[in-house]
Amino acid sequence: MSKNGSDSSFLDHLEALRRALWRGVAAIALFLIPGVFAALPVLEWLVRFSCPEGVKLNYFTPMEPLLVQLKLGLILAVIAAMPVILHQLAGFVAPGLYEHERRACRRVIWAALLLFLAGAAIGLFLVTPLMMRFSAGFASDSLAPVIGIGGFVNLVGLLTLSFGIMFQLPVVMVFLVRFGVVRVATLRRSRPIAVTVIFILAAILTPPDIVSQLLLGIPTWLLFEIALLIAAHGERKGESSAVEHEDSVSASIASEKSRDEEFAAEGENHLDETEETAMDVVYRDSYRKKRRKNRRFGVISGHYRGKRGVKK
Repeated sequence: MSKNGSDSSFLDHLEALRRALWRGVAAIALFLIPGVFAALPVLEWLVRFSCPEGVKLNYFTPMEPLLVQLKLGLILAVIAAMPVILHQLAGFVAPGLYEHERRACRRVIWAALLLFLAGAAIGLFLVTPLMMRFSAGFASDSLAPVIGIGGFVNLVGLLTLSFGIMFQLPVVMVFLVRFGVVRVATLRRSRPIAVTVIFILAAILTPPDIVSQLLLGIPTWLLFEIALLIAAHGERKGESSAVEHEDSVSASIASEKSRDEEFAAEGENHLDETEETAMDVVYRDSYRKKRRKNRRFGVISGHYRGKRGVKK
């Protein structure tokens, strides 16, 4: 391909990426205004659901409630626009993939969305109330909790996002195994390292307490083991399909070879028949000419013999 053609193809990809990004941004902007209006009711529900009874949130700067409302509204808009964003991502990646890879990519994307929502739900509905009750347990006559609205929203967002991200581990593992980047045997040998990394990430992504670290690390470890089973099944299925594909290719090649040999044999037979027929025609014409010549010579010789008899 020429340099201009490569540049044109690269620019086309950039244009497709730009369109996909702008459509995702447009979807977020479309849900932003409803998200901002829904932010305060959602925040009140989070406080009632997560915090112990009687706990009230505080704000320490005049504009902090407005900034928190905008931040929470943006988070709600991103969550609402996530199907559109994933659809645009799949539409951008799909033209460069084969048909079976497109199907696998669509399954991976929707599995990633479901796992993210499952992890976010665990972080929001299970871990956040436990964290708030654990924090309220330190209150005493001389120690009163004063929880800021910004810190509470940041904690909820951190836990929700951390669980959603960590729950993407099975998708990443299955994707890597499915496309041959790593094998299941390598992942099994690296299990101690993987478990250590999981708990280190859980300690980094969650607040500095052992409860939230265990609540994030243990489910992620279980998902790692489940992903190993799924990836092993997919690897065996992929190997069997590859063997079947090779067998079918070999059978088709052998069939085409035998068909070519049959065509060649038929061509030779046809050529032999054609040559024999042509030789028969030549011999027949030669024989006919010879017979006509002999017949003509016999008539002429008889005529001369008759004339000699008359003279005698």
